[in-house]
Amino acid sequence: MKRISILPAVLLLAVGASAPAADLGTFQKAFFSSTKPGSWVKYEQTSTDPKGKVQKTEVTMSRLGGDGDSTWFEMRSVPMEGTKGKPTTLKYLLNTDFKVEKNALDYMKYVQTMIMQEDGKEAMEYPADMMSQVGASFASYVDYGANVTALGPCSADGKTGEKYRIQGSFDVKIVIVRMKGTTDSELCMSESVPFGRLYEKTVTTNDKGKPMGTTEMRVLDSGSGAVSAIKGPVKKVEMPKMPWGG
Repeated sequence: MKRISILPAVLLLAVGASAPAADLGTFQKAFFSSTKPGSWVKYEQTSTDPKGKVQKTEVTMSRLGGDGDSTWFEMRSVPMEGTKGKPTTLKYLLNTDFKVEKNALDYMKYVQTMIMQEDGKEAMEYPADMMSQVGASFASYVDYGANVTALGPCSADGKTGEKYRIQGSFDVKIVIVRMKGTTDSELCMSESVPFGRLYEKTVTTNDKGKPMGTTEMRVLDSGSGAVSAIKGPVKKVEMPKMPWGG
């Protein structure tokens, strides 16, 4: 089996691209009715840091099909303007407690298995003990159920939906790095696209009150017939050994 030395990049990618939508299901709207097996939606994600530097990424979220009762989600990130790195695919097997129809965006805490592949490199499957860390980190970072407010109708790229404001706080320790702060998000939700999200804007502030950045997502395209972007054999990855014995 293959061993890796660091985990933060995996965690940050998963956290950064996942939606702040922990309690949208409580509004009992059919926002996720189009998130069927094989469905996909492509976003342009724009991140702006406190100094005004802009980075753009093309993010495609898919619900894969053809594996019985199992639910597989996949997220593919392709760097665009101002962004370094290679396209990367994350494939998630979700446990049976996850209910797509209730909230297709609130999936990270239900991840059972994760496969990651950077284009041109081998695919790696992360073990259950590592995935429990990923789930715990995401759940503590995104406590968006603390304050969810309906704001009325909205529109984005010619489609109509309903707007929600989601405010929360986070306190995350990723290996030896701790991050604390608050988030303030607005989402335009609609059943017209898979995963229900037409538009999102999130402002993140650290625990000292200083801005950490703003992230916006808008739909570029959506459709059906999704297939996994993972190529070749998948190798299992061992949990890294920490020098302090953790």
